[in-house]
Amino acid sequence: MKKLFIISILIPLLLFGQNSENISDYGFENVQENYDLEQYTLFYEDNLYRFPADGLFEVLNLIEIESNYNQVQIVLLNKGVSIIEMTFSRADFLDFKTHKLEFEDFLTKSKIGFTKAVYDPDKSVNPSYFKTDLKLKFRLDYQMIGFDPGWAQVVNFQPMLSSDLGKGFNLQGYYNFPEFNTIDSREPQIELLKVSNDFKITPQSFLNTNFGFYTFNRFGLTFNYIKFLYKDVVRFKLHGGITRFGRLNKDFLLFYQPNIDLQLDYHSDLTFRWNKYDIDMTFRYGSFVLNDLGYTFFVRRYSGQRYISLHYSNTTFGKSLGFNFNIPIPIKKYNRKRPVRLQLYENFYVPYYYRDTSALLNFEGDNIVSQLTSYMPEIVRKGLIKASKKGR
Repeated sequence: MKKLFIISILIPLLLFGQNSENISDYGFENVQENYDLEQYTLFYEDNLYRFPADGLFEVLNLIEIESNYNQVQIVLLNKGVSIIEMTFSRADFLDFKTHKLEFEDFLTKSKIGFTKAVYDPDKSVNPSYFKTDLKLKFRLDYQMIGFDPGWAQVVNFQPMLSSDLGKGFNLQGYYNFPEFNTIDSREPQIELLKVSNDFKITPQSFLNTNFGFYTFNRFGLTFNYIKFLYKDVVRFKLHGGITRFGRLNKDFLLFYQPNIDLQLDYHSDLTFRWNKYDIDMTFRYGSFVLNDLGYTFFVRRYSGQRYISLHYSNTTFGKSLGFNFNIPIPIKKYNRKRPVRLQLYENFYVPYYYRDTSALLNFEGDNIVSQLTSYMPEIVRKGLIKASKKGR
């Protein structure tokens, strides 16, 4: 009897240990498993797929649940910070794996939402920390002008470095090479070099802090706070920054003015998301990076990871109309089994402003607040359905 009890405990542990091995060998990072009497929990971080839903669908196909645990919890991490979870019953999962239940029916029986689960990096397998991504980023700046040829442009080539230093900590920077420039006389320089720290305050609220060099030749400290007020439908965001003039030129020489040009920028966003049509409507009010005070209203329509946004601004610098769009690159997955990885930046972003001096923001790099859209429960749910139709 005693031997049977020991075997009944060891077999599930061995099977679940196999899950950690399978998904970490595949390339998923910060993998951790927790067990209690009723629930099995799996944590992982996806730095393979461009879209978290594609990685989650792959994990569901890789793992096996062969135990007496009634509930399963899959927790998605970002820089070691737990973001959302997918929970389902073992019985429904087995029906899906044995093709007794269609994936959309399985998804209907499952729940996706923000998580209270706590991740312990000391117990993880295949940690992501101190691995480095070397990316190539592109940005197109252009202006409509009133004479032949009617427009001017500059193509910015931006080799980027990004490395996670610990739970929530990240180092990121890029060097900008302006080419085909018919707009101005800008020179190559470091446009972004910063250290950031991301926190989860509650399951529905997150905080990001940054220190370093940003666009518009600003140097200093910024923060971003976001809270989901009602599911992923209504959210509030607060930004603040205190910066001075500071830049690293093409020879990596520091230009810094410690006693003048101290600026405080701040703004708050209130966003309503219409999940049925994948539309975000945002009202923003505050003082922006060039010290103009006013508001911006914009509407953004998503199609998967693509989006197009229309905006109207009214500040002390004047009124502005414009649009921007974001297109993901065709490569949706990169291997990450070595300390250094070469890749293209995940998306191509193009803005247009009728007036380019009002309601401007610093580019602060990637962080938990800027990336949360890809983790919002309804977006992940729709992404899973799309992934299931394409297959693995």
